Amino acid sequence: MSRYNPHFPHANDVFEAAQQFAKRCLIEQSSLLLPDQNLWTTPHFESLKTHFVDQPDLTKRTFYEKLADQLATCEPLDVALMTEIFWIVELAPNNLLPATKVAKMKVIWGIKPAAPFPEQSTFLREDVLGGLGSGGAGFTQYLPYEIAFAVEAFGDLARRPLVERQSLLSDGEQFAKWFDGIPAGNGRQLYHALCHVLFPDSFERIFSHTHKKKLARHYDIWNSAVATSRPALDVALLTLRERLEKQYPGVVDYYEPPVGTLRAQNEPPEAVQPPNAELTAQELIPSPNSGRSSAGADSTDNASPVRRIADNLILFGPPGTGKTFELERRMRVAFENGEECLFVAFHPSYSYEDFMGGFRPSPSQDGRGLAIAFQKGPFLTLCEKAHNNPTERFTLFIDEINRANVAKVFGELITLVEPSKRVIAGSKPNDDGLWVTLPYTKERFGVPDNINIVATMNTADRSIAMMDIALRRRFRFQECPPEPMLISPTSVGTVRLPALLQVINDRLEYLLDRDHLIGHAMLMDIQNLAQLQRVLAQRIIPLLQEYFFEDAERVRLALTGGTKGTAFFATRKLSPEVLFPKGKHDIGTEFRTSLEVTDSTKWSETDIRGLYESASVGLDNPASDGDYPGVSLPPDETEDKA
Repeated sequence: MSRYNPHFPHANDVFEAAQQFAKRCLIEQSSLLLPDQNLWTTPHFESLKTHFVDQPDLTKRTFYEKLADQLATCEPLDVALMTEIFWIVELAPNNLLPATKVAKMKVIWGIKPAAPFPEQSTFLREDVLGGLGSGGAGFTQYLPYEIAFAVEAFGDLARRPLVERQSLLSDGEQFAKWFDGIPAGNGRQLYHALCHVLFPDSFERIFSHTHKKKLARHYDIWNSAVATSRPALDVALLTLRERLEKQYPGVVDYYEPPVGTLRAQNEPPEAVQPPNAELTAQELIPSPNSGRSSAGADSTDNASPVRRIADNLILFGPPGTGKTFELERRMRVAFENGEECLFVAFHPSYSYEDFMGGFRPSPSQDGRGLAIAFQKGPFLTLCEKAHNNPTERFTLFIDEINRANVAKVFGELITLVEPSKRVIAGSKPNDDGLWVTLPYTKERFGVPDNINIVATMNTADRSIAMMDIALRRRFRFQECPPEPMLISPTSVGTVRLPALLQVINDRLEYLLDRDHLIGHAMLMDIQNLAQLQRVLAQRIIPLLQEYFFEDAERVRLALTGGTKGTAFFATRKLSPEVLFPKGKHDIGTEFRTSLEVTDSTKWSETDIRGLYESASVGLDNPASDGDYPGVSLPPDETEDKA
């Protein structure tokens, strides 16, 4: 059903070539390019596994230069098999032009030719090698990993009896389950490309797992089963297609109208723009126009991943300024874009062992006691998943990052999370980037470059200046200040809420600093005087008491702007002569004033307006009608609201 391809009129030629390949190579184990030659057999796969898969070349040379050395001691037929594996790996993606695919096959074949290169083979025609859609830059950059996966998978298939190979290749769902079960296939795009080209009626023309997740989330078919299984996700997408085909018969394509679900959903969230020499994680997955040819990406001489720029961001500001709201918005956008997200909340007792991993007691296997075993923390688990899926994007969301002892929680990660110290996702230890030995497992570890970190920070708890300097250098900071003009509704009767908030915050900034202000969220959605009274009594005044360490005089000063009696506080004089009649010489004779918050239900609109109206006296350009300078209200809400 997903054979429809609006950009490639020769798609059926590709599907036909794939069927011939499956019959000739995977079932009969014969060569695709050499007539009457058994090639797709276990001995040849074992040779490629020994010389290519098990001996990765980590030097900085091109893929083809390294491959020539890796296969130098192989037999010519082993090299011919590698050429044919390259053919099937590159069959569906159109990252390379047909002529380039043939040229690269000649290079591999020429390492140790088994015969003259069969240039006239029907499998090398332009219509066959034109591809079906883009694999994205990640497919090209991780090509050695895709080929290694193909060697492992086809080698496993070659060892199986003929009847089992026939069974797998006659059932797309069973084939997908087998293919997905090959350990080397974690995160590999070849799973998606090969399933589609062999079973175009059952698998979508989508070569990105991220894009498939977008679809599942967009059409609300996402659940725990599809989240953990690529074959289950494909089954769900097939059911979705059957539904859409009824509405758009014969023209369902997710990259083009009339469906086009993925066409306008490929813009990443706001992130630091990387230098030209590096890529963002988004650029490794196919573009929305995944069906169109992109000749500009027709170079694989340096088929090696490059480090991408990760984004470490802290949203900071006083309470109620929308930091968590922005965090949730970013989580929602990331989820809709098909990203993997993880949320953790820091607290004072949070530790490195909670975050990264440590030894923890757990029930013993016999159930008769406890055993001490290493348990992975959320960050280590996320990093492992990111390494296994290098072309996907991951984001760690941390709420209240400064409530914990950040230096202790991060440990050696303080250095590793720095974007310039990240390692290339899926790479091996001692490759580019910074690798360390973990204290508990003694394994080599590096933070992959496809993980972003977004955190919130309440400056009333701890200011940026008090954060670990090493961590401050590794994050960018985005302030979330109070924004009175976001308050809605803007008025309660005759009380102008933006003006009220602005005046109180100006007093707080004068008495304390910008870290100890009040966010606009505290005055959102207030519909009547009773609600406003409760917010003032139960949220704003307690926060002021916390800011001023229970100094009631300064609380009154910040709220009302004065030290005289108001409707908000009741005063009582505390006389030492009365309280300590027998100890006044030890206590002294100075009176003290006790302040108590009055009954909030008795506060009137006039009382509350008095909190900010008097602040306009003596200021430059005082606002009219009791508004505070600098706070302009929308025209429809500035007139009488009583």
